[in-house]
Amino acid sequence: MLIMICDDEPMVRLGLIDMLEELSPSVHEFIEADNGQALVEMASKKADLAIVDIQMPIMDGLDAIEASKEIAPATRWVLLTGHAKFEYAQRAMRLGISDYLLKPVGIEQIKELMTKIGALKDSDQTIRSFLKSVTDHDFDVSSKKHMADGIHEITGAHDGEEPVADIVSKVKAYVLQHYREDIGVNSIADHLNITPNYLSRIFHTQSGIKLSDHLSEVRITKAKELLKNSNIAIKDVSMQVGYYNAKHFAKVFQKIVGVTPSVYQTGVKGTVKGTGV
Repeated sequence: MLIMICDDEPMVRLGLIDMLEELSPSVHEFIEADNGQALVEMASKKADLAIVDIQMPIMDGLDAIEASKEIAPATRWVLLTGHAKFEYAQRAMRLGISDYLLKPVGIEQIKELMTKIGALKDSDQTIRSFLKSVTDHDFDVSSKKHMADGIHEITGAHDGEEPVADIVSKVKAYVLQHYREDIGVNSIADHLNITPNYLSRIFHTQSGIKLSDHLSEVRITKAKELLKNSNIAIKDVSMQVGYYNAKHFAKVFQKIVGVTPSVYQTGVKGTVKGTGV
């Protein structure tokens, strides 16, 4: 287990390491920090356990933990405090602190702590294995938020949001109804009351195609139908399928179909004549 000891007193850090070594010789690796800022800078090492003093120079322990949570979401955090009355309890609970140690720390406290941390790790593994067996996805079970985010990614259901599949179906229906208009990702997202980034991500994930590309494909499919009428002007086709710039329409058409609208229209006309259709 990689354990971080963060305290501005060197003797406290040394004492904790000695007790941990006495309980489990040569089992753990240790990294040390002497203030909160140093803890944040070393959070990327992703320690399994961090024992952190509350009162330290530069940045206190709670601020340092809050700043490190996103960097090291799986780290278990334990607070060191010299106060019998734990006045930081509310904020500590919000940060998901696993436990706290009251100074001066004795070996029995450390033993109880490591037993609890071991049980938490076993519990995490049990939950992770169960979710993997049910969903075939790997979950970060270090916090309720990360578990909820994982469920959200799979089902699209989160905090009252409708399932992703329903959103995608609504998008496709909306595009079919409004492709003639000046619509795009932003306007569709506004219509559905969700953010453009979220809409783009879930549509691409569920459909395997970008929403902007889907819109282009719908418009070009409709354009191909219109171009079967050899009497219609290409600029009019462009307008009827939502492109207000004929040159841009021609560029998108050629990219998707492989030929320009005029060549396509001529080819369709020739095919019709040759088959007698």
